[in-house]
Amino acid sequence: MPNAITVSIVSLGCAKNLVDTEVMCGDLVANGLYLAESPDDADVTLVNTCSFIRDARDEADQAVRDAIVWKKQAPRGRKRLVAVAGCLVQRNLPQCRKDYPGVDLFIGLDDITSVAAKITAAFNAGGKRTAASSAPTPRGSDLGALPLPTYLYDHTTPRLTLTPSAFAYVKIAEGCDHRCAYCAIPGIRGNQRSRSMDSVVSECHQLLEQGALEINFIAQDSSRYGLDRKDGSTLAELLRRCDAIPGDFWLRVLYTHPLYVNDELLDILAHGKHVVPYLDMPLQHLSTPILKAMRRGMDSDQTRALMTKIHDQYPELTVRTTFLVGFPGETDADFQELLEFVKSYGFDRLGAFAFSPEENTPAMDIHEGLVPEEIAMARREELLLAQQYVSARKNAAMVGKKLRVLLEEPVDKRHWQARSTGDAPDVDQLITVKTRASQPCLQPCFADVVITGADIYDLDAEISPAEPDGKATAKSAAPAGKRRKTAR
Repeated sequence: MPNAITVSIVSLGCAKNLVDTEVMCGDLVANGLYLAESPDDADVTLVNTCSFIRDARDEADQAVRDAIVWKKQAPRGRKRLVAVAGCLVQRNLPQCRKDYPGVDLFIGLDDITSVAAKITAAFNAGGKRTAASSAPTPRGSDLGALPLPTYLYDHTTPRLTLTPSAFAYVKIAEGCDHRCAYCAIPGIRGNQRSRSMDSVVSECHQLLEQGALEINFIAQDSSRYGLDRKDGSTLAELLRRCDAIPGDFWLRVLYTHPLYVNDELLDILAHGKHVVPYLDMPLQHLSTPILKAMRRGMDSDQTRALMTKIHDQYPELTVRTTFLVGFPGETDADFQELLEFVKSYGFDRLGAFAFSPEENTPAMDIHEGLVPEEIAMARREELLLAQQYVSARKNAAMVGKKLRVLLEEPVDKRHWQARSTGDAPDVDQLITVKTRASQPCLQPCFADVVITGADIYDLDAEISPAEPDGKATAKSAAPAGKRRKTAR
C-alpha cells in the first residue's frame, strides 16, 4: 500500500477563512490524508488565501511564492506539490494561473469539501495541471471570476478545529447582501446564505461536548442572520436557543452591522446567560457624506442615536468597532468629526484601516476627491493614537477589580494567557494571570481574578482568594482527558 499523502497547511486571513481551512483539514483527514507538523515532512503545501484588501493579497502572494520555493527545494527523488485555495483563487483564477505557474492545483470556494480528492488526483498525476485537478473553468467575465459560490457547511461536515482548545468559531452564514462601495466580498463570497438554526445549535452541542469553553458566531454580517431564509430565523432567536443550552460556557457574536442591531438583539447581548455582553459592530465612519458614499445605509444622526442608546440603555456591553479612513471624498472636516467622536464616546475596543481601492467595487470608479495614501495612513495613526488614550484610561480603572476570565493557554508554569467577556480571540487585549503554586492550572478553565496591573492594551491579574467555603475559584467546563481534538 503506498504511503498516504501528507499535507502542510498555511491559513491566512480572518476567522471566517480559518473555518474554511478547518473544513478542508476535515476532508483531508476523513479521506486518509495526513497533516504535517512541518513543511519538511509534507508532500503538499496547501495555502488558503485571503484577498479582501491589498495587504491581504500581498501576504497571500508571499505565502504562495514561499510554497513554490519549498517545492523547488524538494530532496532528490521526492515529489512536492503546491495547492492554493480561498478568496484569491475565487476572485481571479486566470490571474492566479498566470502569476503562479509553479502552483499545481487551484481550489475554489465551492470545492473545499473535495480538496482531498483534488489533491490526490493532482499528486497521482505527477503535479501536472489537468482539467480534473484544477478548479472549474471560469465563466466569461473581464476579471475571469469563478461562478459565485453557493456552498455552506453544516454540523455534519467533517471539520478539524485548529484553534486553541478553549474556543471555537461557528460560521452561521456565508456571503453578504450588502453592497458597501469599498467592499469586494459579495463578488467573492456571493449572496448571504444562512444555516438553519437546528444545524447551528447541533454544532454548538458538538463543540461543547468536546470541551470548548467559548463559541464565537461569525459571518460576513452576523446581525442579518436568517433574513434570507424566509422562515422567521433571526440572530436574536438563534442566540436565545443557544443560550438555553446547559453547561458553563461563553457565546460571543462577531461582525454585526449597525442597520440590524435592534433592541431585541441588544437585550440578549446585554442580559444573556451564556451570551457575553459584547457588541462587535463596525461603523466605518461618522460623517454623513462619507457614510452615504460608502453606501452604509445610515447617516451621522442615525449612527449617533444608536450609539447613545447603547451607552445609556446597555452600559453592560463592551463595544468594539472599526473605522475606515481615507475613503475618496473624505475631507479634513469629515475626519475631524470622526476623530472627535472617537475621543468623546470612549469605545472599549477599536480598529482602524486606511482605504484600499478594490477592483470591481463602486469605490474603484471614484476619481474625484482621492485621498493620498500618506494622508490616509496619517489619519489612521491619529485615530489609533486617540484610542490609545481611551484604552489606557479604561484599563487603569480596572486595577483592583474582580473579573471572570477564560484561562486559554499557559505562558509558563505560573502564568496563563486569559481573556475577559470583553475580549474576542485574536483581535482584543489579553490578560496575563498569575496562578497559585498550591493550585496549578492544568487545562483551560474559567477563573475569578483580581486585576493587578494595566498598560494601554493588556492587563495583569492574579487568581482571586478562595471563597469563604474554600471552593476553588478556577473551574473547568470539561474533565481532564476530554479536551477537544476535532469538531466531528
